[in-house]
Amino acid sequence: MILKPLWARLTVAVLLPVALVTLILTPIFTSHLEERIDGTRQSAESLLAAEYDLLLRGMNESFNQVLATAEYPLLRRFLLRQAAAETPTWGLAAQSDWEQLEALFGTLLTHFGRYTRLAVVDTEGREWVATTTVSRLPRPPVVDHGTTTAFRKAMSLQRRDLYVSSPRLGASSEEQAPVTTVIDITTPIVDGQGERLGVLLFTLDWSRLTATLPHAREEGPGEALLVDTQGQWLLPNSDAPGERFGRSLIERWPAAWNAMSSRNHGMATLDDHLLAFRSHDLRTQHYRSQAGKILSESETQPWRLGILMPRPRLWGLLRENPVQLLALVLVYLLSVGFGVFWVLSDHRLRGLRQRALAFSREARQYAGEVQDLYEHAPCGYHSLDSDGRVIKINRTELDWLGYRADEVIDIRYYRDFVAPETREAFDAAFRQVLGRGQEGSAECELLCHDGTRLPVAIQATAQVTEEGFQYSRATVFDLSERKQMEARLARQALTDPLTGLGNRRYLENQAAMEIARAERSGAPLTLIAIDLDHFKRINDTYGHDVGDLVLQAFADLARQVLRDGDMLCRMGGEEFSVLLPDTNREQALRVAERLREAVATTPTKVGQAGPENGTLAYTASLGVTLVCAGECTLKPAIKRADQGLYAAKETGRNRVQWEEA
Repeated sequence: MILKPLWARLTVAVLLPVALVTLILTPIFTSHLEERIDGTRQSAESLLAAEYDLLLRGMNESFNQVLATAEYPLLRRFLLRQAAAETPTWGLAAQSDWEQLEALFGTLLTHFGRYTRLAVVDTEGREWVATTTVSRLPRPPVVDHGTTTAFRKAMSLQRRDLYVSSPRLGASSEEQAPVTTVIDITTPIVDGQGERLGVLLFTLDWSRLTATLPHAREEGPGEALLVDTQGQWLLPNSDAPGERFGRSLIERWPAAWNAMSSRNHGMATLDDHLLAFRSHDLRTQHYRSQAGKILSESETQPWRLGILMPRPRLWGLLRENPVQLLALVLVYLLSVGFGVFWVLSDHRLRGLRQRALAFSREARQYAGEVQDLYEHAPCGYHSLDSDGRVIKINRTELDWLGYRADEVIDIRYYRDFVAPETREAFDAAFRQVLGRGQEGSAECELLCHDGTRLPVAIQATAQVTEEGFQYSRATVFDLSERKQMEARLARQALTDPLTGLGNRRYLENQAAMEIARAERSGAPLTLIAIDLDHFKRINDTYGHDVGDLVLQAFADLARQVLRDGDMLCRMGGEEFSVLLPDTNREQALRVAERLREAVATTPTKVGQAGPENGTLAYTASLGVTLVCAGECTLKPAIKRADQGLYAAKETGRNRVQWEEA
């Protein structure tokens, strides 16, 4: 035999292992990259939800403050006195009213800290009271607002209606930053007969409001986008508010603008970024505020809020984990070393190949692990001062009680809402919060506005600083809903809600009876483990709705194929099990093969959400084993059936594999 030149054999020994390792690691790193992209997408959606809720909460609080201030009798009295005078004048009565209004506005500016200017304008457009965060004369001169958009729009509105301008550059309350972005909020001041007396103007410091959003408080990879319907940038820079404000997103991020302008909400994949976005129209989506109607410039609405996150890349994942990069280099070096060593020793080469394959299987198993967390608990929240007066309460609890926020906050004592029969428990828990323990809990009944009673559980803790007790924080749980949920869960404990099949607990209960019956009669008992092949690909490609249709179709098909007495259950996800009483190995394999063939030859109708023909073909892998005598539970058999299932998948899927006991 003529041996090839040594250099040719060494070349093959180097190139072949490199190609094989690349081929093996490519799906592993691709799967890992997809998981990181999914994680980044979830982070973007979570940050977007937080940004949207905080922005909407801040705007609604401002709307409600403007509406509440406009109801002050002092405003009406001042404007009525000016309107009654033949010529507007600063008499003693007007001076007194002005001083009271100035004190009121000063308190609002100091307390809330989000406004730069508060003003009262009569129906002629004359500004009579104005309070700003900058120094003013003892009595401001009368300023004409008659031609301003905010005044004209407000004069056309009804009581409890608002006009909200688009963000613009204006005066700041800080000497270091004299220019900021502001929003004008105006509402008409109406007397008891519905006649307009004037306009109340609040100028909101937009920079300060946006500075409380998560993207401004925390440094992170994400970048927030907020533009109007024309694509003009609405978020000010933290250092220089006017540097980016007002510029066009179309010029800076054309791909992001195309995605945000085509839909109201969603997720878009750009070249190097992932974009989560949603829109909000102040004119129609103000249900969380107390305004009857909100008017704004149509050419600026709706606003579009987005979170831009860097899209993970394979090289970036390797760079952020030097150990992983080093391991990858070592894998290639080792594979080349194995190849070279194979030239010298064929026996050693087979050993090294076995080690490489074992390493590849472990890496695929590690890369396939995912974790999904979900938590949602509807409950109420409130805070009380040391006297038990409500200083903060969320909308969930207000809806339970049937009151508005302005009817409760800083007005009512929470104890008044507690039924007399349970006030003793509430008082004892509140004393514990005020005491050394600084926490307490109680089960009470709340008196709702409509006369009904709501059973709740209250858990409270004290907020304490160096200055002492500040307020209590309480979580309120609706016990009636919890009891209904517990009853519903008890009914559903043994049934899978999607397919109507029995669940794992149902299978374990039935298995205990069948195992006992098999021990008495000596009849064989077998188990089949089923897993739908490439089910994650179906979900990723066509969505979870199509995946649910596939699961339901499989359950219906399996019911038709299986025999009477065979127990089909859904173990979770795309995994199913079948318990076969009085069935030996040959019979069980025939049942499994008949079920596998039926699945492979029966496409599922999924409609327009799936492929163009409306049907989706899929296959299943099955592992079969015998429930051995002496096994008191089904767990050993489930483990063996799963091992047979994994063997069927590793040998190509769409197979039936028997696993010996």
